[in-house]
Amino acid sequence: MYIALRVLFILLCCSLSAIPALAAEPLVLQTRIVHDSEGMGEEALRLLVPNHWRFEGGVTWNMDRFPAEAFTRYSVTSPDAGSVFEQFPHATLFWSDDPLLQQSYAQNGFTVMAPVGAEQALRELYLANYRPGASHAEVVELQPLPELARQTLQWQQLILNIFGSISPFQFQYEMRTDAARAKFRYQAAGQPMAEDVTLVISYFVAHIPSLIGTKPAITWTATPTSFRAPVAEMDNVLETFRVIAASRHDNPAWHEHITKLYAVITRDQLREQRAIFDRFQQIRQTQAETSDMMFESWQKRSQAYDRMFDNYSRSLRGVETYQDPVSSRQVELPNGYKHAWSNGSDYVLSDDPAFNPNQESSQPWTEIHPQR
Repeated sequence: MYIALRVLFILLCCSLSAIPALAAEPLVLQTRIVHDSEGMGEEALRLLVPNHWRFEGGVTWNMDRFPAEAFTRYSVTSPDAGSVFEQFPHATLFWSDDPLLQQSYAQNGFTVMAPVGAEQALRELYLANYRPGASHAEVVELQPLPELARQTLQWQQLILNIFGSISPFQFQYEMRTDAARAKFRYQAAGQPMAEDVTLVISYFVAHIPSLIGTKPAITWTATPTSFRAPVAEMDNVLETFRVIAASRHDNPAWHEHITKLYAVITRDQLREQRAIFDRFQQIRQTQAETSDMMFESWQKRSQAYDRMFDNYSRSLRGVETYQDPVSSRQVELPNGYKHAWSNGSDYVLSDDPAFNPNQESSQPWTEIHPQR
């Protein structure tokens, strides 16, 4: 459902010839961990945030829905509050020609609306729902993302297989996905703004038997991710946005546990929320660890998000994979820096051969190197 996006770095507004001089200023990337304290009691995701940028958000649960539903939302904001990277909570909508089904889903808190594609949703719905105060708005670019849609479909099929192994489906169904990105220009509080949005939509089509034949009931889920800045500042902060997007690492086990929770609730019809979570804790203890297939599928889906930055300057530098012996993890960090250090959670990068964070910090830093 949610995405693991990969790492990159801050590049101040400058020409390429000025990069070496500015790179001597150390870049500090701090790990932010989102912990699902309301539900699973485990890490949901983590990402790197440049020093002095503000991170807010987390995981919340809507216990009024059946089954209870988890939502992930966060934002990373520049020191001057003008530039923001934002992961919105997914929106779950429903559609059927059956008025009784429409009424039932509406009472359970779902928006009842006929499904649309990702490009149409961006063009017609995004600004109205997420930027209602925008004026003089225009769509500058609109691009389909078939690779991201394909990787999302593979991930969703794995999720449905896990669900069906616990609570077998009693009807025929099919899964569809769509993805697109759009670049907007608009005025907000009198200031020209640029915003780039990636939208992924998943459609679960259940073919429900009825007295008048089989009718499709469509539950569709839209998940937007965006970065925005004043038009004059977008080029300056683009590298920072890519750091944030590329560094996100979701915990596939968290998604697996949520799926199993939903399946147990559906199978046993546990409507008392505390009993749901107590029962699930017993179920989770008997389940195997998350499969390698799920990890691989999530990584491929994350890599497909790179298209968010395809249409920007080719001067953007890429990333390299480091083996971090302190945390025993692999991590992708911006390339182009000669030295990198880790304390197991945060990272410092510098081009200055005389710089060593151990000389300025009470905590130990270990130099790490790219994999070759």
